[in-house]
Amino acid sequence: MRDKIIEEAAAVLLKGGLIIYPTETCYGVGVIATNEKAVAKLLEYKRRPEGKPISIAVSSKEMADEYVFLNAEAEKIYKEFLPGPVTLISKSKDKVAFGLEAENNTLGIRIPDFDMIIELINKVGLPITATSANSSGKKTPYSVQDIYDNISEKQKAMIDYVVDFGELPHNPPSTVIDTTKHGLQIVRHGQVSLGTLRHQAEISSVEEMIEEGEKLVVKYRNLLEDNCLLIMFNAELGAGKTHFVKGMANGLKINEIVKSPTYSLLQEYPYEWNGLTGSLVHFDAWRLESLDELDALDLESYIMPKNVVAVEWAGATEEYFERISHRKNLYTVQVQIEYISQDKRRLTIYETK
Repeated sequence: MRDKIIEEAAAVLLKGGLIIYPTETCYGVGVIATNEKAVAKLLEYKRRPEGKPISIAVSSKEMADEYVFLNAEAEKIYKEFLPGPVTLISKSKDKVAFGLEAENNTLGIRIPDFDMIIELINKVGLPITATSANSSGKKTPYSVQDIYDNISEKQKAMIDYVVDFGELPHNPPSTVIDTTKHGLQIVRHGQVSLGTLRHQAEISSVEEMIEEGEKLVVKYRNLLEDNCLLIMFNAELGAGKTHFVKGMANGLKINEIVKSPTYSLLQEYPYEWNGLTGSLVHFDAWRLESLDELDALDLESYIMPKNVVAVEWAGATEEYFERISHRKNLYTVQVQIEYISQDKRRLTIYETK
């Protein structure tokens, strides 16, 4: 069955078709990256703002080297993190179709950590586009149904083949790293963090997770005077995010019971603590259909000194927070929670400012 799917998908791609395919981050939409007509079709499907680049997926560093110039820093990242949820930006060798490169002649490269897609790329012998299968600004697609619920009939008609792996883990998008600047510049933080590691622990109980949340806000208390503390969670369903936020509420001396905001999207809990007056804002992007909903909630208005904003399923909001990342009073901390076993979690905390 697997071989048949690869054969069929490869045949569609080589004829200039457009496919939907799974990755370790979300569902992507792919065409042959060197086919001008196919890429034009992809750009129409994505409804992406003109001039915004699109990355490509290759099967190996050797294939990447055919399309971009790899410097020493890029070589190190390829060796350490790829295949995996990382997009590396390098100077392009101008071998891909118009519309994929950035205006400064750079190109993003992905090597998905998904064996079937690596086999597919090897089968066609050419790179395919590596961009999420949603329209620009719409919900990150973790299932095929997510895609069809948020695109037009015209867009649906453009899809020539679907590789359906069911519901994918709700992982954040790839971390985007620009290797063309002096040093490594992180353009977007995603599943792989290159921020400053501040804390790591193994968690064996709900009580321990709550305690970690309390310790975090106490640690950053001095920053709250002049900053908004933004907590971005990267974790799967049931990993303990809400328990961590309950601990943060304890640290802020909030007496209200913190509940998951999955259905309400946002909950606000005012606090008064050691001379500080602000709010704990708990936001859950699980049911987010469009970034327009964040504008409707006026989420940016909560980004102010003394507030603590906790974002569950942060991957769905990356594009939104990129737009306001220039704010000087925003201090961002990433919290990753990974399953070790049924009863154990690995908690990792990074500072990204």
